[in-house]
Amino acid sequence: MNAKQYIREIIQRSCLPAGDRKRLKSDLENEINTALERGETIEQIMDRMGDPDKIAAEIYENYADYPERPFREYKSKRTLFGLPLVHIIRLNYGVPVPHARVSGIRFVNVGGRCGYLGIRGIPTARGVFAYGPKAKGIVAVGNISSGFISLGNISAGMISIGNISAGILTLGNIALALLVALGNFAAGMLSAGNAVFGYGTAGNMAIGKYAIGNYVRGTDTFKITNLYNQMDVIRQFFTELKAPAPVKAFFGLIEKIFAAIIEPMSVLPYYIIVIIILAAIFAALTIVPRRLVMRSREQ
Repeated sequence: MNAKQYIREIIQRSCLPAGDRKRLKSDLENEINTALERGETIEQIMDRMGDPDKIAAEIYENYADYPERPFREYKSKRTLFGLPLVHIIRLNYGVPVPHARVSGIRFVNVGGRCGYLGIRGIPTARGVFAYGPKAKGIVAVGNISSGFISLGNISAGMISIGNISAGILTLGNIALALLVALGNFAAGMLSAGNAVFGYGTAGNMAIGKYAIGNYVRGTDTFKITNLYNQMDVIRQFFTELKAPAPVKAFFGLIEKIFAAIIEPMSVLPYYIIVIIILAAIFAALTIVPRRLVMRSREQ
């Protein structure tokens, strides 16, 4: 851990309002720079100052006059690649957050207090599996998440699922991908959704070199006016289409999806399996993190 990371950990874990975090950052930087000028190494400084979480806890208690911070945490002792196997951060809604004085036209009580902490005011979960409002890891789940596999409202990763997602393979309301993007608005080499842009595209409005949909623009296109009546012609279009193998494979998948839409009962077992898997994942992400955090508090 370098000086920048050390300061960042203290600031995030202090859970202070934005203005106080800025002053805390300035104070910490001044203290560390002064120590460096005296000849101490950064390792010696961090050893003397102590664990960033303990420092942050003392700062919060002095500021809020309350010993418990507005988040709960579980961090496994086992590590992989220098990261804890599991790191969970959960908001603790039962704790009063530090209040920031506010003023301005939008607030009637000029000089009063506002108790909103904000997502920037809490630490980031970092682990092989990371779960929290902010999460970074190999598998990351959070409101804002990044990782190899990322799931969140705003997510980035090789495989990314979220309201706004970016990566190699993405699924989301707004999906941006280098390879495959699926979403309401999707842009990628191969993309499918409502409004899609890319090399091979399928959607309500599809723009690409190879495009199929209700409104299409491109070099090799097929306009769908009635899926049920045109299914045989669509299959013929896919068969005769001269396109690179990835595009052919992508359109082969689209053909199967179209067939499933026309005859939903033919894929009912797959629907049931997908629903069961999604339910299991939802249950695990809802129950397991809560129990791990509670177990950590009891120890």
